[in-house]
Amino acid sequence: MFSGLSVKRNVLLAPYTTFKLGGVADFFAIPKTWTELNCLFKEANKYKIPIYFIGNGSNLLISDQGVRGLVINFSGCFDSISISASGEEIIVGAAYSFSKLTKICLKLGWKIALGWVGVPGSVGGAIKMNAGTVFGNLGHSVKMVNLMNFNKTFFMSHEQIRFSYRDTEFPPNIALCSVYLSNKYIEPQYGKEFAKTAIELIRKRNRKQPTQRSIGSIFKNPKKYFAGHLIELCALKGYRIGGAKISETHANIFVNDGAATSRDMFELCQFARNIVYDQCKIRLEFEVKFWGFSER
Repeated sequence: MFSGLSVKRNVLLAPYTTFKLGGVADFFAIPKTWTELNCLFKEANKYKIPIYFIGNGSNLLISDQGVRGLVINFSGCFDSISISASGEEIIVGAAYSFSKLTKICLKLGWKIALGWVGVPGSVGGAIKMNAGTVFGNLGHSVKMVNLMNFNKTFFMSHEQIRFSYRDTEFPPNIALCSVYLSNKYIEPQYGKEFAKTAIELIRKRNRKQPTQRSIGSIFKNPKKYFAGHLIELCALKGYRIGGAKISETHANIFVNDGAATSRDMFELCQFARNIVYDQCKIRLEFEVKFWGFSER
C-alpha cells in the first residue's frame, strides 16, 4: 500500500489547524507534483481509503480521535503563482497563501480584493468556501479551476462551480489543484491606495478579534442577521465548555484557551447553535467544517 510514495502513518493533525486541535490521521502525505497526487489518488481508490484535503486548517475542527483515511496537504507546484503581463489574469496553486494572494492583487489594482482582506487560509480552502467579507467574495473573480480525481484532471468553469454565500458545488472526492482568476477592471494607479486601505481594514478587524487560538467565524450569517449578534443576544459571550470559550470580543469566534479538546469545542458549537434556535428561532448554519465526528 502506497509503495514508493512518501506517505507517513499516524500523523498528529493538530499542528495543521489554527485551533491546534485534533487527533491522528491513519495516513498523511504532502505531494509536491501532479504525478505524486495522481498516484496517491489511485492507491487510495484501490484500497477504498477515504481521502481528506487540508490546507492551512483555518476553518476546520478535527475530532480528538482523528480521521480514518489519507490526509493530503499540498506543497511544491501547488504553491505557485503566475501573473499575466497585464495584471488581469492570475493562475495560482491551491496551497498558496490566500493573504499573500490578496496583497498581490491589491498592488496590481484589484479593488475587489479589498473584500478578501483579513481572510486566512490557503487559496484552495478560500475557493471551496467562497471566502470573503461584507466587501466582496473571491468567487466573483474565479474564471475556472483545475481539479483532479482518481482517474483524470479536468476543469470547472465559474458557472459550473455555482458560487453562493460561503459555499460552492464541487463534486465529491476531488482535489482542487489550481485556480484561474480574472479581472478586466483593474486600477493599477490605485494599487498603493488599496494596499493602505487594506492595512487599515486589518487594524479595525484585529481590534475586534480575540488573541487566543481560533479559526474565525463558526457560523455563517443568516439572511438579515449577523450570527455573532444572535449569539450575543442569547447572553453567550464568555460561555465556556472545558477549555473552549465563546470570545468576549466577537461572539461568532470561539477560542481555545490552550487546554481545550476537540470535544469541548464541538459541544460548545452545538450548544450555541441550539440556544440560538431555542431563543431566536433561527437555525444557524456552520461555516466551520468538522472531521471525524459521527454526530452533527
